[in-house]
Amino acid sequence: MKKLSLFSKLLVSLVTLPLCAAETSGPNPPPKVLQIYREEVKPGKGAAHVKLEKGFVAASARANWPTHYLAMTAITGPSEAWFLTGFPSFAAWEKDRNDTDRNKAFTAELDALIEKDGELLTNGRSLVAILREDLSAGGPVDIAKMRYFRLITFRVRPGHESDFQDAVKIVRSAYEKAKIEMPWAVYQISGGMPGPTFILFLPMKSMSEIDASIARAGVIREAEGPENEKLLAKLAADGYATVESNIFAFSPSMSYPAKEFVARDPEFWAPKPEAKVAAPAKKAEARPKEGAKPAEKK
Repeated sequence: MKKLSLFSKLLVSLVTLPLCAAETSGPNPPPKVLQIYREEVKPGKGAAHVKLEKGFVAASARANWPTHYLAMTAITGPSEAWFLTGFPSFAAWEKDRNDTDRNKAFTAELDALIEKDGELLTNGRSLVAILREDLSAGGPVDIAKMRYFRLITFRVRPGHESDFQDAVKIVRSAYEKAKIEMPWAVYQISGGMPGPTFILFLPMKSMSEIDASIARAGVIREAEGPENEKLLAKLAADGYATVESNIFAFSPSMSYPAKEFVARDPEFWAPKPEAKVAAPAKKAEARPKEGAKPAEKK
């Protein structure tokens, strides 16, 4: 929904991944369609950008808008903020676009914020992605309890989609064989950037999980076996144009999650404002004793 009033008029044939659309009391499977909006923030404008993004959150709350989104900022890679909005279908996404366009007051407020937001950005890109359940792993994850996403973006050479699919299935089987749980969701970009492109979303509670992954690399290689290890290297060499891995941290200040989502970890998603510390009272200046000489200036 975020910035949808402007971009829905320009991008009429995109696809999406929603990690926050569902509003039930527990974790849900990844959404079928995900809209990703990527903003490249000007150097030194991060704090100003967070402050302005709070305006989008406030506008959505005033309108009691039913479509929610999560925001996250890049810890590695370019200075970017990503906004994720999930939908169960394209029809649901279309309905949200139409409802936004019909709400003139809400649209006007969003457009005014978009104009100001543009002053803090160097670029922006809207993407849509489709969940690839056949390539994903693990059960539902409670994203409300997570703090990071590790994103691995695979740009596959045209005609080599099967190489990527085979590689993911080999790795997934190795994790299952080693009895190591590592849930991930794979989305295939359907619009907004050159393809074929796949993004693997790995939710994390802590970056220490990356340390654990590094430590068990040998166990996974053993589970794959030497033949599959050689096959994976060949599939990567033949099929991948580029592979990029980055870490993103969730930003509660810039997110507009559902109340049920917030309730699962309110201390993180809705922290109480810190109490202002009162300035210490000024001490009365001591008067020199009668007859005392002032200190000499150095």
